Amino acid sequence: MSRPCIAVLGERIVDFVPGDDPQSYRAVAGGSPANVALGVCRLGGEPVLLGRVGDDRLAGVLDRAITDNGLSIAALLRRSGPSMLAVCTRRDDGSVEYYFYYQGSPDLMWSADDLGEALGAAREAGAVAWHTGSLVSWLGPGVDAVLAAWCAANDAGDLTLSYDPNVRPGTVPRDQMRARVESFVAVSHVVKVSDEDIAFLHPGEAPESVCAEWSTSGPSLVVLTRGPDGVAAWSGGRLLAQVPGRAVTVADTVGAGDTVTAALLVGLGNAGVLGGRRACASIDSLDEAAVRSILERAVCAAAITCSRQGADPPSREEVDRALSAG
Repeated sequence: MSRPCIAVLGERIVDFVPGDDPQSYRAVAGGSPANVALGVCRLGGEPVLLGRVGDDRLAGVLDRAITDNGLSIAALLRRSGPSMLAVCTRRDDGSVEYYFYYQGSPDLMWSADDLGEALGAAREAGAVAWHTGSLVSWLGPGVDAVLAAWCAANDAGDLTLSYDPNVRPGTVPRDQMRARVESFVAVSHVVKVSDEDIAFLHPGEAPESVCAEWSTSGPSLVVLTRGPDGVAAWSGGRLLAQVPGRAVTVADTVGAGDTVTAALLVGLGNAGVLGGRRACASIDSLDEAAVRSILERAVCAAAITCSRQGADPPSREEVDRALSAG
């Protein structure tokens, strides 16, 4: 089976994570898009990581975190400015809150020319899908340029477009974030969203209702993650499949949603339904059994990630063994 080539565009972040002592923090490499790319690599895909990166010493830390995990940094655009920082606070349930420092960081300063260069590298590498989301889609001066490139890629029809809003309350006003998120959703083919994302974007509304509505507005598939309650998928306004969560001792939830995204993309690639308009018609034709199988692997992979500290997604072989064990 060939490894599906998947482009992932977005920010890299140095996370300051609390240690056992509440007054101590350690610096670890993070950023949702980088986590997705790592997950794609480990789960059997071929990621092309696209980004605008800084030139400070922390950029070297982020580079090493990527190359030490077998990912290429060849498609990253080198620009001047500081790397992005996030100060993390861990809640009692293992989930994490973030406060971002991004002023002057090149990660969010995309231009049309830079996007053209990045996507040219992705297409040259043979990418059949482009994933983006998180901060680059709703924060900073580059949002409009990224959205314009997203719409142009939709028009070109050669890439399956995958989106995860990965919202962070407190960064931009709710109405502004919702408008930006739903602009991306409308021209995406695959959307992964969490129940926490929906709770912020549409307070008081059932996440299932929002996902059903989104699945009629453009995407061929909308996948909702519900923490320990598993995942569900909608297509054309109807619930297509749902999979319960797996029991696991949670170390933390960092990277769990990104692991679901990576497993979803690799699963769709293995099913042969990535690669533009014709492939997206194939996504619509996937039956409940096929979607359920992809979701089961995604849930299993995310559970393994939650059992380990930090964004440490499993390999394809680890998922195979866990599924075989029941």
